[in-house]
Amino acid sequence: MSRLIWSMGFTGLALACAVAAWLHRPVELPSQAAEPEASTPFAQAPTPRPRSVVPRPSTPVAPAQPDSRLITRPTSASDAERSARSRRTPPAQRLRLVTTLRGTYPSPEARRDAVLAELTASGESHEPWTAQARAALAKWHAQVEADVLPVQAEPPRCFAAGCVARVTFPDSDSFQESFRRTADLRLGEDTTHMQLPPERRASGEVVAAWLVLRPAMP
Repeated sequence: MSRLIWSMGFTGLALACAVAAWLHRPVELPSQAAEPEASTPFAQAPTPRPRSVVPRPSTPVAPAQPDSRLITRPTSASDAERSARSRRTPPAQRLRLVTTLRGTYPSPEARRDAVLAELTASGESHEPWTAQARAALAKWHAQVEADVLPVQAEPPRCFAAGCVARVTFPDSDSFQESFRRTADLRLGEDTTHMQLPPERRASGEVVAAWLVLRPAMP
């Protein structure tokens, strides 16, 4: 029995010595993996050299042609429309003369002088309507000679605003009689006429200015 105990003790002692020797053995650490060598930089792609591009000659752009529809002649409806507008709007020369006639003046003579000045300022005219105005003045003259007495009449002068004729009466009575007899005289369609304040001379003669306005409808 004692022999068995000694045998187990000796075996334990030997085992303890072996364990102690193993524990005192230096521990070898695993060698670190070698660091990878610096990666070789990727070769950069060569920068493409700019290629000179010769611009192609541009084709000249032809100017836009006007739309043929915009240059066609106006239709008859357009002509009629413009004619209607003209009838509604009297000519500027006539409007200025009418405005002068309606002005306020210190005396009848001042009114007469202002109207004659505006008439002359509108400029001489030989437009087609002046033939009708001259005929109207001739009719006026003939009516006075037939109903009153012969009178001296200067040739009419026509301007852009109207036509005027100067008529000389021998005295104030014949002038008044002429005015009375021709108050309702009609000289023609669309014809506006008037007698301006007269000029009385020292000799007793009376000079009247007969005026026919430019038509309101050209």
